[in-house]
Amino acid sequence: MLAVLIITIVGLFLGLLLGSPFYLSERPPNINPSNYLKMRSVSGEKKKVVVFMGDSITHGKIGVNYVEMIKERFLSESIEFINAGKNSELTWNLLQRVDKVIQCDPDIVTILVGTNDANASMSEKTMKSYVKRMKLPRDPDIDWYRDSLSSLIDSLKENTSAKIALISIPTIGEDSRDAAFGRSAEYSRIVQEVSKEEEVAYLPLHELMVERLESSQSRATYPYRKYFIGILKVIINHYLLRREWDDIASASGFSLHVDYLHLNTAGAKLVADLLTEFISSTLTQT
Repeated sequence: MLAVLIITIVGLFLGLLLGSPFYLSERPPNINPSNYLKMRSVSGEKKKVVVFMGDSITHGKIGVNYVEMIKERFLSESIEFINAGKNSELTWNLLQRVDKVIQCDPDIVTILVGTNDANASMSEKTMKSYVKRMKLPRDPDIDWYRDSLSSLIDSLKENTSAKIALISIPTIGEDSRDAAFGRSAEYSRIVQEVSKEEEVAYLPLHELMVERLESSQSRATYPYRKYFIGILKVIINHYLLRREWDDIASASGFSLHVDYLHLNTAGAKLVADLLTEFISSTLTQT
């Protein structure tokens, strides 16, 4: 009886211990559309509003947070930066919550999304997992990605006066010979095409990463097919073992990523540099 009790207690302790990192990786950003709207209704203060829309790369709880980098660069400015990133989301998911972004009355909206759309298309098993976890109404493919991205921009253009920038998606992994790397290039071309069709700004993150990786000696210590296990290990290493993102990245053989999907400091800085220039030039014009 005592042995059973001890095993139960140990099991509960381990469950809480291992569950904590994943809880921390899912916490909402400090300033997201919902809590910004609550704060604005209380303060009544009007600032310039910049909204970053995206998935976990924007959410910033797995890998280095580029939104926080940008905020540090504009501390002296009267700007409200709102993080509308959410882990695991596809473009269709962003479209379902665009109304909250519209309610924020943004001056600038940046969109970095498509990594999960591209990743979902890599295998039937991965696709079905995304459909179930993200409650998708259909199997995702590249045409749906294009349509969802166009619809997202149309909604923002019709309901706000915001200047909009689309960002090509990061490379998936760092080996140009991998099929997943090639798939991220295909989806990035869609971003460029949609930006031209919709007449919004285009920021070439994917291209900059490819250029940087050409001179890199990075070699991942595990294959793409284990990407999900890699993400779990990254979360445990950072939130449970308290390791820095860049140390995790280096140990896994990446130069711009912490795993196949998320970014380290060097990768996040590429995003932050592109967006800083866009935000600065846009605000100068207004």
